[in-house]
Amino acid sequence: MIVHIATGSNLGKRIDHLDRADKELSLLGRVLRVSPTYETAAVGMAPGTPLFLNRVVEVALNPHWANDPSATMVALLTIERDMGRTRIEGHVSSRPIDLDIVLWGDHMVDLPNLTVPHERMLGRRFVLQPLADLVPDRTIPRTGRTVSEHLHALPADVPDIAPWPTH
Repeated sequence: MIVHIATGSNLGKRIDHLDRADKELSLLGRVLRVSPTYETAAVGMAPGTPLFLNRVVEVALNPHWANDPSATMVALLTIERDMGRTRIEGHVSSRPIDLDIVLWGDHMVDLPNLTVPHERMLGRRFVLQPLADLVPDRTIPRTGRTVSEHLHALPADVPDIAPWPTH
């Protein structure tokens, strides 16, 4: 099973957190590819919130994880916690790392703790652009449209992103 995991960080040495997360994800399987990194404003957070670095990691899951999206999500939450993330129910805050399964092969997942495709990814340039860098022609389940089609259809008011590092 090949999954795509969106990673983000807006605290501390953001790029170091993303690089560490890439290594941690290798515990679940083989990291096949990593998208370019992008910088973006903190969507839905207070003005002045530190900027995020975001990318998408493509992982071929080991057999232990390949048929268990719920356990895979629990493993991602453990990685987040081990890397210093504190989650408070109903509260969005800055974080050293954020890991979200955005695609689970070409399958839909509807579990109490996980919905894939990720519920909010279709309105987020910071997810769609790095995903399009890896799998532009992948059809997103539930929509019948490709990643690129969704990216190009984003409304103009969806915040822009910038390649990182910028020179």
